[in-house]
Amino acid sequence: MLIRFVVSNFMSFKDETEFNMLPIKGNGSTKLKTHISETSSGISVLKTAAIYGANAAGKSNLINAIAYLKDIIINEENTLMPRSKRFRIDSSYKTKPTTFRLEYEYKGIHFDYAIEISKGKITEEWLYKINSVKSNKEELLYMRKNNDVEFGVFFNKSKDLDYLKKFLKKELKNNQSVLDACYGVLDDVEILDLIFLAFCRLTIVKPSSKSFVYSESILTGNKSTDFAKTLLANSKTGIEDLVVKEIDVDVFFSYSDEDFKKEMIDDLETALENREDKSVDVVLTFPFNSQINVLKKKKENYVVRILKTKHFNSEELFDLDEESDGTNRLYELSPAFEQLIHEDDVVYIVDELERSMHPLLAKELLRLFSTSKAKKSQLIFTTHESHLLDDELLRRDEIWFTEKKSDGSTEFYPLSNFNPRGDKILERGYLEGRYGGIPFLGDFSKLSNEI
Repeated sequence: MLIRFVVSNFMSFKDETEFNMLPIKGNGSTKLKTHISETSSGISVLKTAAIYGANAAGKSNLINAIAYLKDIIINEENTLMPRSKRFRIDSSYKTKPTTFRLEYEYKGIHFDYAIEISKGKITEEWLYKINSVKSNKEELLYMRKNNDVEFGVFFNKSKDLDYLKKFLKKELKNNQSVLDACYGVLDDVEILDLIFLAFCRLTIVKPSSKSFVYSESILTGNKSTDFAKTLLANSKTGIEDLVVKEIDVDVFFSYSDEDFKKEMIDDLETALENREDKSVDVVLTFPFNSQINVLKKKKENYVVRILKTKHFNSEELFDLDEESDGTNRLYELSPAFEQLIHEDDVVYIVDELERSMHPLLAKELLRLFSTSKAKKSQLIFTTHESHLLDDELLRRDEIWFTEKKSDGSTEFYPLSNFNPRGDKILERGYLEGRYGGIPFLGDFSKLSNEI
């Protein structure tokens, strides 16, 4: 579970700016007590957060910042902090470091992680394990200054610690996180691996995201279509079923794709020859025509598995890219809500939850998660949809607003900073501008004047 995120000198974040999932007593936040979970360290954490704000106020930048931190940890960002990522409105920030800090709990481990980046290099990095917040008990796991890493007493009993220190001395890059470098190195202490996996399990869904892994799991038979099929059917998209169809490789690829087809078959044959266990099936996943497809060998023939939709009262099958944007958005969100409802230790951060969806449908999806029994999963999302401001779905400390300050930087604050009456309609108050987070529009009539 995400507990706290702090960022500075990144995009529209100037000085340290905090977003957290901590409940606040009073101010109308007494409802939905099932939305609060307890960490192993003894603090309460919220289940949901809805982030509102005007266009360009910085909602998406929060998600970009968390995604960027995740990419650094799992070594997806090879070049750190290009100048365009810093707070550019104030020129003095070109020479200041960028910082990220994340408090998180995963599989009962509450950890506090921070990293500082300057001129494309990691200059500081530290990691603490929080045992008890009330008793102020915490353990340093490691501290990094440039490429020098010191480990805390937690690792003193590790027989591999000397090897790890030598390994880092030789292999750690100045743009690589210690968590990434240490993953899989210590055999007798698993905490660093678990924290690395916590970042992997933190899932970001942007408006343009595609569920390629989800589609691959369905096409390879590792995942059932039941949840997505039921979601699409109950959302009245007209879709009755999701069908995995096998097509002969020569039928799937046209004459102009002959070279690509041969290359794919060669790659599949190489994978089949190199597999250690000959009883294990091997498939090759590839994107084609805006969809993920799977190449498979059946006896001496090659087939391509593709995902199709079947509509009520029709035997015709359709590609997903023939469906509406709203239908595709529901499909992309299917793995998110399936995991959120049925699994723990899952965190999804969704940019524009309601994108291409009717407000009532977005509200029903939120209700589905709000009433689920999952105790340690979280949904954090940005939205403009005022219909979701409902005391039956969100606590008042789960509603956040973003504002752009006079210096161009972004600030966050929760609704619980205000004191609306318990019977007050939140949506009306928001649209009337009582809590901020809405645009103050200029004179649009000027657009109709002749130039």
